[in-house]
Amino acid sequence: MTDRERIVADITERLYEVIPEAGQHGLAEDRDLRDFPNFDSLGVLETLVWLETAFSITIPDEELVVDKFDSVSKMADYVLAHLPQ
Repeated sequence: MTDRERIVADITERLYEVIPEAGQHGLAEDRDLRDFPNFDSLGVLETLVWLETAFSITIPDEELVVDKFDSVSKMADYVLAHLPQ
C-alpha cells in the first residue's frame, strides 16, 4: 500500500464517522463531501482538526477554505504535500 493509499484509507474511515450516510453508498475519492448534510461547518472543522492531529500537519488559517478540503482526494493531496519531512 502506498502512502497515498494509506492516507486515503485513513481519511475515508474517519469520514464514515463524521458522515455516517457515506458508508451506506461508499465514498469515492472525488465525491463532493458538501453533498452530505453532516459535512457542515462543524463536520468540516472536526475533520480538519483530525487531519492535523492524525498526520502531524498544521493547516494555516488562510488555507482553511472548504474548497481545499471538499473531497477525500483533495484532503489526501494536501496531507501528502504537507507531511513533515
